[in-house]
Amino acid sequence: MMNKIILVMSLYTVSNWCRAQVSIAPTGIMLDEQGQGIVYIGNTGNQLQEVRIQFLFGYPGQDSLGEIQMVYGDTAREKSHGLGNSLKAYPSAFTLQPQSQQMVRLILKERSFHEEGLYFSRIKISSQTAVPKAGATDSSIVGTRVAFRFEQYLPIFYQKGKPEPVLQVAPQSLQSDYRYGALRFDYQCTSNAPYLGQLRYRLVSGPANSSATTLNEPLTNNDKVTAWKEMEIALYFNGNRRCLMAWPETLGPGKHCLELEFRRGRSDFPTLSSAKLPDYRGRVHFELP
Repeated sequence: MMNKIILVMSLYTVSNWCRAQVSIAPTGIMLDEQGQGIVYIGNTGNQLQEVRIQFLFGYPGQDSLGEIQMVYGDTAREKSHGLGNSLKAYPSAFTLQPQSQQMVRLILKERSFHEEGLYFSRIKISSQTAVPKAGATDSSIVGTRVAFRFEQYLPIFYQKGKPEPVLQVAPQSLQSDYRYGALRFDYQCTSNAPYLGQLRYRLVSGPANSSATTLNEPLTNNDKVTAWKEMEIALYFNGNRRCLMAWPETLGPGKHCLELEFRRGRSDFPTLSSAKLPDYRGRVHFELP
């Protein structure tokens, strides 16, 4: 007789029929002044789940096309910006009953950071269906059972003092059709903190707007001024980022102007400092045939 075989696979994308059975809240953690935080992990399925928690240093960068790409193994920046090896989870490995929840305490035991800044790391939460104990399965059944291991990564931060993120932005290009615009821009974070905020944009159409080159000049409304749209953005160190923006259905041929604002602060990290005025404002002009 053939025993059942358990295959463990690490997945990053899966089909709709194979979804993670573990929910996590919150999806980003800001440790308090004592270096402590809490994350809740729930089993939303009907099978036992084995969960393991680990930490690794990583941050979102970008590839040569400006698309977001996670960066791991940057030992130099880990030394200057990472949370170190004293970050622990209690418990770090456990089994979750179906429809149950586990509270996990996060503790940064050593907080000997010399400069003000926003220090960070990543939480790796792995989960898979629990393997039945020996003798608990019917050995008369011949077949193969596949157990998928899901890996979910969350950012974790610790703030020392009140660092003010300094952002320098230079729009590089805008490629557009009638549905989307692909904005590429150079950026540099010159303080000891990543820039966590929002990119706000709106589109104003009309030939008169092509001459409005400074932000002090008002934009006329010859077509339609769209409402401000927002997307969350996380910028670390420096690079060139590409953002895809959806245009309104009424967009037609002619001259258009894209107004941009980078604003500090996000709803998922309310304790981070925010600014009343944008950290960057700019305009990009383009024309559609």
